[in-house]
Amino acid sequence: MRRIGMFYLKSILCFAWVVMSFLQYAGAETVNTKSPTSGKLQTKAIETTQPPMTLWYNKPATVWMTSALPIGNGELGGMFFGGIEKEQMQFNEKTLWAGDPQKRGAYQNFGDLYLNFGKQESEGNVTEYRRELSLDNAIGSVSYKLNGVKYLREYFASNPDSVIVMRLTTPGNKGKLNFSVSLDDAHPGIKTLHKNHITIKGKLNLLSYEAQVMVMNEGGKLTTTTDKITVSNANAVTILLTGGTNFDIHSATYVSGNEAQLHQRMSKRMAQASSLNFNKLKAKHLKDYKLLFDRVKLDMGAQVPDMTTDELLRHHKENTYLDVLYFQFGRYLMLSSSRGIDLPNNLQGLWNNDNKPAWECDIHSNINIQMNYWPSENTNLSECHLPFLHYIAAEALKEDGSWQQIARKEHNRGWTINTQSNIFGFTDWNINRPANAWYCMHLWQHYAYTLDKEYLEKTAFPVMKRTCEYWFDRLKTDKNGKLIAPDEWSPEHGPWEDGVSYAQQLVWELFSQTLQAAEVVKPNAGFVDELKEKFAKLDNGLTVGDWGQIREWKINPDVKGDNHRHLSHLIALYPGNQISYHNDSVFANAAKTTLESRGDGGTGWSRAWKISCWARLFDGDHAYRLLKQALHLTYVTKVTMEDNAGGVYENLLDAHPSFQIDGNFGATAGITEMLVQSNLGFIQLLPALPSAWPDGSFKGLRTQGNFTLGLNWKWSKPAIATLYSGSGKECILDYPNIRVRSITDGKGKPVAFKEEGKNKVSFTTAKRETYTIIFATTE
Repeated sequence: MRRIGMFYLKSILCFAWVVMSFLQYAGAETVNTKSPTSGKLQTKAIETTQPPMTLWYNKPATVWMTSALPIGNGELGGMFFGGIEKEQMQFNEKTLWAGDPQKRGAYQNFGDLYLNFGKQESEGNVTEYRRELSLDNAIGSVSYKLNGVKYLREYFASNPDSVIVMRLTTPGNKGKLNFSVSLDDAHPGIKTLHKNHITIKGKLNLLSYEAQVMVMNEGGKLTTTTDKITVSNANAVTILLTGGTNFDIHSATYVSGNEAQLHQRMSKRMAQASSLNFNKLKAKHLKDYKLLFDRVKLDMGAQVPDMTTDELLRHHKENTYLDVLYFQFGRYLMLSSSRGIDLPNNLQGLWNNDNKPAWECDIHSNINIQMNYWPSENTNLSECHLPFLHYIAAEALKEDGSWQQIARKEHNRGWTINTQSNIFGFTDWNINRPANAWYCMHLWQHYAYTLDKEYLEKTAFPVMKRTCEYWFDRLKTDKNGKLIAPDEWSPEHGPWEDGVSYAQQLVWELFSQTLQAAEVVKPNAGFVDELKEKFAKLDNGLTVGDWGQIREWKINPDVKGDNHRHLSHLIALYPGNQISYHNDSVFANAAKTTLESRGDGGTGWSRAWKISCWARLFDGDHAYRLLKQALHLTYVTKVTMEDNAGGVYENLLDAHPSFQIDGNFGATAGITEMLVQSNLGFIQLLPALPSAWPDGSFKGLRTQGNFTLGLNWKWSKPAIATLYSGSGKECILDYPNIRVRSITDGKGKPVAFKEEGKNKVSFTTAKRETYTIIFATTE
């Protein structure tokens, strides 16, 4: 009787929670989110009380890589230190590269803007020091008190106005700002100072560059000398910084405009920004940024810890606030490094203080650039995917461009690439032919999430078709009558041989997704017929080996216990779609055996990849354990492949080491995979929820089929969901033993739904309609 009574008590309590939640959320206000492609109103989402997302510290940064804090507008970025006697804003612009179409070169440091406050006689009396980065507002700040005066600096990189803005004030006091401003070029360029302007300009192998600074004081006076601008007794000061080059990816020479035209463009940008006061600049920045960042909220019920971020990492890594902060930090970095120009972010996003950085900060095609964009679609930042997608289309379709030349040298149509690329089409170090198929996965994914037919027809499909033609020409028939890719590799180790799983699985994804695209685009029948014929004969790269693993090589033996950082033969598990317990438990179990053999070690990005792989196997606790390992605090800045050296720095940037931003993006994608998956044609709710997150909510995550999802869960089970249908497709929800109490539309009218077996529920949706799903609860 007691057990029966407890069952009913739990049921009553759970039902009461559902009713209370419904009353709380049913009347939630419309969230002003935008469609990734159209900018139209997108969804009413469940209200999620995400705590403030802030990185903060009680001391200035001392090391660029480990402690300085990043700001960026997608093309222009900075790292600030927060010093008391001297502030340093190191800055970059995405296109500033040495090299050209014949020489790789490297991504370059642009320079440093310094604010020198002089020797502070009473620096020992500095109190209330705080250096922070608000992810909610994309604003960095430094504040402290000295001799009874509060000093405040605010920093942001404005996308609407294409400038970095720095604002210095002393709230409640006037005439207290005294400092000098100087600008250092990271190259031997030309520096000029005139009135309140500083300009640096020069030329690298191919590109011309220019940066400008403007100092605007309120009260006090400015004095300009040959090397600095001095501010005396000012009430407030606004400093603007901008920079750029004459790079143009759509030009045959990768250059557009001369030095004079570049100067005109930078001067116009500065004139427009300086015509606005600080409050207007800030308001434009916030409106632009928050419209994108605020689309997604995540709440695990954790309170904001009363400690600095480095202390949180050092001693309280188990705190779930850190999980949410790291998730949103990845989205922040995406917004800050991938907007605007048709050029993807690089191995360090766009932040780099070295003219000879590790791996040249290049575009690395055997996992890194792909991982950079894993969270772009499902975390509702589809616009941020476009610079990469447009870059692929520009280079792949460039007639007789370097990517096509590689294919022609092999007597193939289409295009392909090597492993390392600069921004001028130059590509070298180890041919990586299957990367063309991997790039096409991104082209298709953007369509799968947005259902943007015009994009598919004009941008994605032409590239996908030519990529298929490359493999039509290259594949050969083996003794079993299967089509295999000859002489391929499993990055970044092992023998070169025919039919390696890495290549076969990627070509399978390419053919499968191109056939799906062809159903929409309706190309000529000859191409489709050939694609179907070859797809039917293609070796899909899935073979179970003698110790129960997914085989990595077709000929050479796999070594059990090989803990290499790459998981190249598990493309079919993630980010691909072939391996799943929904499809075939034999291959899913073999993938699990492979992951167990590889182990949980790895560099920053490698651990991030494993998070998503375990999430695809529905093992949330294992995925979560890897997430916490990825949050290991490290200070190693030299390049190393040692497992125990990787993790994150105190500024939350991923440590390969050295700093590589792909681990940040990979972790954000992995957390999303733990909460929702949609790669198999239906939406899986909480597919890999770890026991550490028994209660929580999110809003604004996107799924394939152009749906936007909000979800509250309690006791590790779904309670209430909202779903916005962007295209009016049928929605299928998946959860073990799913039980839906009701579905209503935006007007509160009941919607019929159908049970598809014990784990799925489907219902018809209308375009631009929002639905509320209330789940029945069990013990």
